[in-house]
Amino acid sequence: MNKKKMGWMMSLVLGLTVVLSACSGNNASPGEGTTGNSTAGESKTLTIMAEKSSHADAFKSIIPDFEAKTGVKVNVVELPYDQYHQQLTLKYTSGSADFDLAYVPIGWVPELQVPNYIVPISTDEAKLSELELDDFPGIENAYFGANNELYFVPYMNETQGILYRTDLFEDEQEKAAFQEKYGYELAPPATIEQYKQIAEFFNRPDENLSGVTLMGEKSILLGFAFYNRLFNYGGDLYDADYKQQFNNEAGVKALNDLQELFQFTSAASKQYGWSDASGEFLQGRSAMAEMATTIAQVAQDPDQSRVVGKVGFSAIPGVDENTSDVKRFYLPFGFVVTGSSELKDEAFDWIEFATSQEMMEKAAPVGNIPARTSALTGALASEYSFYEPHADIMNSFRLEPLPLIPEGATVTGDILPSAVSRFLNGEQSAEDALKQAAEEYDELMSSRGY
Repeated sequence: MNKKKMGWMMSLVLGLTVVLSACSGNNASPGEGTTGNSTAGESKTLTIMAEKSSHADAFKSIIPDFEAKTGVKVNVVELPYDQYHQQLTLKYTSGSADFDLAYVPIGWVPELQVPNYIVPISTDEAKLSELELDDFPGIENAYFGANNELYFVPYMNETQGILYRTDLFEDEQEKAAFQEKYGYELAPPATIEQYKQIAEFFNRPDENLSGVTLMGEKSILLGFAFYNRLFNYGGDLYDADYKQQFNNEAGVKALNDLQELFQFTSAASKQYGWSDASGEFLQGRSAMAEMATTIAQVAQDPDQSRVVGKVGFSAIPGVDENTSDVKRFYLPFGFVVTGSSELKDEAFDWIEFATSQEMMEKAAPVGNIPARTSALTGALASEYSFYEPHADIMNSFRLEPLPLIPEGATVTGDILPSAVSRFLNGEQSAEDALKQAAEEYDELMSSRGY
């Protein structure tokens, strides 16, 4: 598999990894080859720092269009994901930020905004109106600081959902058999109970077909499976006073829901990580998979998928069909403006250009899932079947990024996934697993002065 294709397969995992590393505070030496702003007598050159990723490839593809329109050159300095946060942070803290914009996950924004390493995208309301911000689901999460100003404009939004085999769901014999057994029409699940019934219906070990693919490996991805169900029952990670909100009835119900669904997975699913799970679904060995939009994109690549043209995408459902107030985590990547940049107007022009509907639609086939609703529901919707369902998810739930506190990585990537793993593997009851997690959470937060 070449590097570009691997980038598609791993974008969510890498994205989550860099979000987690944002809270680690570890710095490394700055990278080489970075460039600064233009000097006197030279044409203007914007420099963008970015992690190597498929979505960076996408916005790089429209640089010639921007340069032709504005006369401003654009230079993109890319670093591997495991170096990017450390080197970006060191450049800011050492006062050697020789770049005008950075492309980052939203989880990094607070640590850059508080010490004023980055500045608001603009304080001019007329200019901000040109961005048509209402077209970005979750844009309310991009405002920071005492004055609640816009510091981040999203370029890519990633969500978890259900990938499903349209060839199975639309098969007339399957539909008739399902209707006879459950009394309603076979369709993507609208409730968590329907989700379990559909998984049960398609779970056929003798035919090498699982009802659903899940990831049971202890990681933040296992955490996601728990969080979505916790939110369904009105639970949360913590409240406004940072008191835990998962060691309760909602948490127990969430764990039991997840355990029930694991009945309809392959025997090895409790050890599955990202690669195992995506491989199972892409090779046609399950009817559904609880994964991210990235895999919906990969499913269209005949070099990686045996289910090309046979994959739909829908939301992980709530307890009932009303999900307007149900929370879902999502992972946005986008642009921030460096405070020391001498080209802030040009930086704004780049953001306006790159995140426009037209340019998002043009760049998307290179490797990006557009952050604008209009780009998801426009010209590309017929070519990328998961775009409109993804847009519906983004606009049907209460979106929040992963916790924007330094301790968030430990809570979402360690404490709670460990509790879920202990429960699923029979080491503890749901109540005991959550109690231990709550004690670990309380100890962590108390030690940090919360």
